[in-house]
Amino acid sequence: MPQLTLEYTDNLEFDVQPLLARLHSELAATGAINLKGLKSRAVRHSEYRIADGNPEYAFVHVNLLIREGRPLEVQKDASQRVMTVLKETFGARFESGYLSLSVDIKEMREGIALTVHNIPDMGK
Repeated sequence: MPQLTLEYTDNLEFDVQPLLARLHSELAATGAINLKGLKSRAVRHSEYRIADGNPEYAFVHVNLLIREGRPLEVQKDASQRVMTVLKETFGARFESGYLSLSVDIKEMREGIALTVHNIPDMGK
């Protein structure tokens, strides 16, 4: 049931679908996140303020919700994989402008977070 939310400022231009596909691939590559349960969405923010309000500032943030119980090392691996994808995707903007990249992973509590789905496992 992993839930990924990609948030970003509207002063960034990029193709969202390939980025989400790459994030799915990297997270599945951890071996601890099941691709068929992974759901992502992207939220483009037009109302935001960063630091002193300079309109050239931008951010990209990934929130990942996972079921509890995965070891801390697995969570760190997933977080680092996501950050690597963000750095590769937005590296040119980071070098030429002002950009904040961040990743956070939170755990959903067993017995409280519930999921029902019938999405087939079409392979990795």
